[in-house]
Amino acid sequence: MNEAETFKALRGLLAELTGPMAEAARYLLAHPEDVAVHSMRSLARRAEVPPVTLVRLAQRLGLPGYGELRQGFVERVLRNSAAAQMAATRNTESARAIAAAADAGTGALAFADGFFAAEHDLLRRAFAGLSETTLDRAATTLAMAPRVFVAARRTPFPAAFTLAYALRKARPGVVLLDDAGGAPEGALEDAVAEDVLVAFTFAPFSRITDALARRASDAGAQIIVVSDIEEAPLRDLAGDLFFLAPTLSRAFPESAGGALALANLLAALTVSKLGESAQQRIRMNERRLVETGEYLLAAGPVRKRRSVRPR
Repeated sequence: MNEAETFKALRGLLAELTGPMAEAARYLLAHPEDVAVHSMRSLARRAEVPPVTLVRLAQRLGLPGYGELRQGFVERVLRNSAAAQMAATRNTESARAIAAAADAGTGALAFADGFFAAEHDLLRRAFAGLSETTLDRAATTLAMAPRVFVAARRTPFPAAFTLAYALRKARPGVVLLDDAGGAPEGALEDAVAEDVLVAFTFAPFSRITDALARRASDAGAQIIVVSDIEEAPLRDLAGDLFFLAPTLSRAFPESAGGALALANLLAALTVSKLGESAQQRIRMNERRLVETGEYLLAAGPVRKRRSVRPR
């Protein structure tokens, strides 16, 4: 059983498990790095289960023993390590590639042609990873959840803001976990199992976004992940609700175009799911904006001039 099969089997088995075995399975899925670096007894202490539980869990998966189960996690960590090494230098490599393309002497317009071609290919690859079932489930989740939390840091943050901004117009209970005040986790204090958190995260992956998603998952909330590589650490929490948003193009430091497109797509599908309730809320929102004079090209309330009598 390779690492992808191991994680898929664990997720599928989790609904059938109870007691210590369920606790062990949840811990393994939430902390895959621990499985790779700790002994069975040390891991059992961290998961607060008897060591024999890990052996029995491996056997429930059809494996001879815990060693075979652990091997899948070791392979995953090795792959993530390689991806992280690439991510650590990709900004430098991206800048070098951009400079080389600009120095080709073909001019800014030719560079722009290649730039937009690369962005178009990026969107094509993002679309190729979509499925009818996943899109429908994600839109239903975003429409029906009592609250929607959205988290991101750095480059993917514009996509998170776009999704949160659009969803707020269509439904209540949408929270962007921004850390301007230094405590983005505060909004998650009352998260419940029916809530959902959407995490936008690019390699080498934000520790804060990861922690927010895991905290929400621990509360039972559904996790939706948008990331640039298949090996994203949060993929285990998202299960099937994982969306691939490639970032490699001619943009610097990396392109958020795919993530932005997915944010807009998820918002549009959610509006469609919400139906008339979303339409009514959007109309009220736009009316308020017009009445406050927010828009230059929209007719706001007419204010009568007071007549001034000559003295």
